[in-house]
Amino acid sequence: MATHQFDHLSLVVSDAELSLEGLTRSIQGGSVDMQQGALYARDLSGALSVLGLDTAASLLDDVARQLTLGQPSVLDVALGLLPNVASALKDIQLGQILEPDAQLKVLGPWASRLQVLVSRDTASLSSFEAVTPKSTQAQLLGPSDPGFKAMRMKGLSLIQNARIVNQRDDERTVVQMDALLSELQDWTLRIGQVPLSQLFPLSAQAMQDVWLDSTVLDLLDPLREWGTQAGSIQAQSRSLTIYMDWLGLNLSNEEFQQLGQCMSNVLGHVKRLPDGYRLVFPCSLSRMRMTPYVQNGQRYAVGSGQFIQFDPDSNGTGLSGTLTVCSGLANQSFQVARVLPAQNMNIFAVPSDVPNPAGVSGVALDAMGEIYYCLNIV
Repeated sequence: MATHQFDHLSLVVSDAELSLEGLTRSIQGGSVDMQQGALYARDLSGALSVLGLDTAASLLDDVARQLTLGQPSVLDVALGLLPNVASALKDIQLGQILEPDAQLKVLGPWASRLQVLVSRDTASLSSFEAVTPKSTQAQLLGPSDPGFKAMRMKGLSLIQNARIVNQRDDERTVVQMDALLSELQDWTLRIGQVPLSQLFPLSAQAMQDVWLDSTVLDLLDPLREWGTQAGSIQAQSRSLTIYMDWLGLNLSNEEFQQLGQCMSNVLGHVKRLPDGYRLVFPCSLSRMRMTPYVQNGQRYAVGSGQFIQFDPDSNGTGLSGTLTVCSGLANQSFQVARVLPAQNMNIFAVPSDVPNPAGVSGVALDAMGEIYYCLNIV
């Protein structure tokens, strides 16, 4: 069991290093790549939290928020902070984790500097709390509650309309308010969700604060039997996407195919690990992290549960290239003219008055009210 735990931590460290590399590249690109940098910062924060670096994780959360708001004053702080994060990751690989007091001593000055640099940018919104604490103890509403369906059906759409109207103003506050509303949409999604640990109660401690829609949980029910055979199960949620590792498990080819079909049903995918499997899927089919792109003059988007990688062309623009996606076990690659920064989007059925190209399973709506077709990847 200890070996499985070590393997899992090694995978998390590897994820953290990839996010750190991406964040470093984005920050070096200056204001142009701030939105992409925010995504890397949030992923890095999630990985650091799993590794026990709570102080660094909290600080990276703040950095991600300022990058999302487009505040250039955060770039200098991030450039100075990242070497300390890299050093902490190297210490973990050597089996050394700084105590909380030691973490605060190293990172505290950077937290103070960040607060000073961005105070002028956020003064008008100082009364807002953009992020709910990680340890939120939410009391779930039951389906019998009369306000449950109304909040779930209307809440996301009402907030979406507010974001669209908000885009009509050119002031900087608009950007800040949009970021807050986006986070509010994400937290609205939590209403009525259930813990993933309902499927794997024996691994509840390894998947704290991992929530998903009950409809998604029902679709994942076939995982219950296979998961109990794993030596260990670890799960975490980042950007509305759940990453679950099964270690110490070797499925038959038939079982692996069935697992892939289950992941395809929830718009996710599965890949083999040296000692098990990694399952990636969204926490909801109503709102999820999407990667938008343009192909043949039309806007499309693919969910993070199916997005694998983007390989830019060698023309130097970094916008066109080959997009690789995976549904369950089936990989698919195609050429795209342009890839846009990932963002969280609401998902809807295709309206009757919107042309529905073949292979489209729904539409995604971004903050500007633009429509993106969601391909039915098979």
